[in-house]
Amino acid sequence: MTDSNRYLQQEMARLQEENRALREEVLSLREYIDGLQALMEAVDQITPDAAVMPMLDRILVNALIVTNAKDGSLLVLDEETGELVFILSYGDVASNDLAGYRLPVGHGIAGWVADQQQPTIVDNAQSDARFFAGIDNAFDFKTSSLLAAPIVGGGRTLGVIEVLNKRNDASFTTADQTLLTLLCRYAGEILNVMTLNEPPFVADQ
Repeated sequence: MTDSNRYLQQEMARLQEENRALREEVLSLREYIDGLQALMEAVDQITPDAAVMPMLDRILVNALIVTNAKDGSLLVLDEETGELVFILSYGDVASNDLAGYRLPVGHGIAGWVADQQQPTIVDNAQSDARFFAGIDNAFDFKTSSLLAAPIVGGGRTLGVIEVLNKRNDASFTTADQTLLTLLCRYAGEILNVMTLNEPPFVADQ
């Protein structure tokens, strides 16, 4: 093989790799734009005069949409006990079964997110030291990948949204995390206004 032919083959391989990378970048950008559109639609549905539970339900549904996740839960902080309480869930575990289940203080990835007021992505939940297996064991469920973000309003943690098991066995991305964090932050400010003069609405769970 001549040097000229070798150079042409190397250049062709390089161009093919660049083309593949560009296609992936364009696809990711399209998915992010679609996510932003879904986020804007979700935000439009959140209003201060809405009832609390229907609003929380819409928030969780939209969180699943913008992240393309199969399962998800919304937990709120019981300020009297410091526990996170499952209020809503969608997916393989029925909401009625999980509603009212309390996560011990500081337990689980959701507990870490609430304590740190920081979102997190976990690609392999079972191997993460923060993972609390009690819920999976209780409901015969398998958490593979996980993305969680805090619901923060007025500087205080009000709850956490967890989305689990992204569709098509894909991994959650930083774009998913950004979209979920923005949705939770906006919802948190609205929820903070709605609950400022009310007792914790999980007390009766």
